[in-house]
Amino acid sequence: MKSYQRRHLRAPYKGDVLYSDGVNFLKAKSLNISEGGMLITELPSIPESEIINLIISLPHIESLKNFSTLQLKTFNHEHFQSNAFTIQAKLVRRVELSRDVSSVFNHSFGLEFLSLREMNKRKIEFYVKNFAANLITLQTLIDLYNYDDDTRKKARALASVLGYKEDEKIATLSSQVNQDYKSLQWS
Repeated sequence: MKSYQRRHLRAPYKGDVLYSDGVNFLKAKSLNISEGGMLITELPSIPESEIINLIISLPHIESLKNFSTLQLKTFNHEHFQSNAFTIQAKLVRRVELSRDVSSVFNHSFGLEFLSLREMNKRKIEFYVKNFAANLITLQTLIDLYNYDDDTRKKARALASVLGYKEDEKIATLSSQVNQDYKSLQWS
């Protein structure tokens, strides 16, 4: 399987997304986002039209490298503003998440953004750039994991803030972070 460099860096974004089916607004889950589009899952119904309107509430994430262990442990996403905006997108691909029979109806959908205002483009770019910087910080902490107790605690706290399981085995966490970092740029 070949890897290709993406046109736009992407970052995990596990948030709710609202979309219109033409009559109602429905809720789906986002898996990742870039300036070019996003991957969503858990749609209660598949839109009839390939063009859909979305409402996204993207969290404003800062670079966390200078946060102390205490600041990371007490971090609350609700203290940071969210950037909500509407966007028009096109359904461009459907991906099966698993071949397991129990998840036969669980698919993800790739969306390409059709009309992205410059201001919203900068919001997404800021989110992705800071997520990438935070992944680098986390990987550095994982590499220094056995240095001292504070480094271990800080790595676990940052992992939790970034949406990883806080009690994950360190080797598994390192692999996940490495994979997420590579997928920022490569498909």
